[in-house]
Amino acid sequence: MAAKTVLILGAGTGGIVAAHRLRRMLDKEHRVILVDRSPVYSFAPAYTWVMLGMRDARRISRDLRSVEKKGIEFLLGEVQELDPANKHVSAGGRRLDYDYLIVALGVDYSSDEIPGLGQCWTFYHLDGAEGLSERIQTFASGRVAMVVSALPVKCPTAPYEGALLLDDYFRRRKIRQDVDIHVYTPEGAPLPSAGPSAGERVLELLSSREIGFAPHCELAEIDQRSRQMRFGDGTTAPFDLLIATPIHACPTVLQRSGLAGSGGWVSVDQETLATAFEDVYAIGDATDIHLSGDNVLPKTGVFAHGQAEVVSRNLAAEIAGAQPIWAFGGQGNCFFSTEARKAALVTGNFFAEPAPDVELRGPNRRWHLAKVGFERLWLWRWF
Repeated sequence: MAAKTVLILGAGTGGIVAAHRLRRMLDKEHRVILVDRSPVYSFAPAYTWVMLGMRDARRISRDLRSVEKKGIEFLLGEVQELDPANKHVSAGGRRLDYDYLIVALGVDYSSDEIPGLGQCWTFYHLDGAEGLSERIQTFASGRVAMVVSALPVKCPTAPYEGALLLDDYFRRRKIRQDVDIHVYTPEGAPLPSAGPSAGERVLELLSSREIGFAPHCELAEIDQRSRQMRFGDGTTAPFDLLIATPIHACPTVLQRSGLAGSGGWVSVDQETLATAFEDVYAIGDATDIHLSGDNVLPKTGVFAHGQAEVVSRNLAAEIAGAQPIWAFGGQGNCFFSTEARKAALVTGNFFAEPAPDVELRGPNRRWHLAKVGFERLWLWRWF
């Protein structure tokens, strides 16, 4: 059998898992190439802890080039062109031909679409979380606005986790009575893709901690001078500290390649993650998987991980001449911190019909310890 090349674009959760699994399952004559524009991986579920000063960049970051010790080829460079019809990619100034392609490029962030958004704080990337950690140390009173600027948004629990953690943080500083915390979102309820039960539990948590919740808020403009937000319906709201999610978009290179459809994201078979192009698979945040109703599968690491397991095992079987039998079933678990030492667990089947079968367990100290353990295990296991 001729040697095969599997090319993986993106070294986030999905790309890292796929590369390791394939390298372990394939014979040595087959190549596994991992491409990313950054040499550093950081553990995104810990960004809210970075915001609180409970973690720093060194503790949650790893050098991606270390994967070469495990037989994975790593190429540092931006993906400039993708030609799925002719099976080649341009990245880092090089042309890469492949037999199989796994696209795991995630999302691109921007702020240009909403005036004033670029001057807001965010914990959706590591630099932002570190800067926010310094800012909240000097914040003593006023309104904190946690804003979902637009949908879709990665890790839909994160804005609610951030609001609850800030509530706990200001209580421990004994200034919570001087701080007003509100969440603004375009969603009608928290976590709509998880079904009504999980959303109701989140609302109960917010209410019990005196955190305001404003649904159906389509952010249109932010005036930093007057500290006012304006929404699509013309209403406004004040803030003293505004923490917002960036605008999420499918990477431009995927849109130019024809992989991204009219909806702006990459359509895939929900079980195999196959795209419309032969031998091309897409996993993680760049994909578009529709659920019951008008919901889509959340863009979160647990699903990228599960999809990577399915694609890598099926490709290894196909390369070995066996029958691919794995299917992604929509199962997911997500830890959801609510205090410095407590967390909840969002868990269930998002593919269930007629509605997702998802529940929120906790919060309690048990799930917090489980989240800490998961962080340590992840960074040890893959690096």
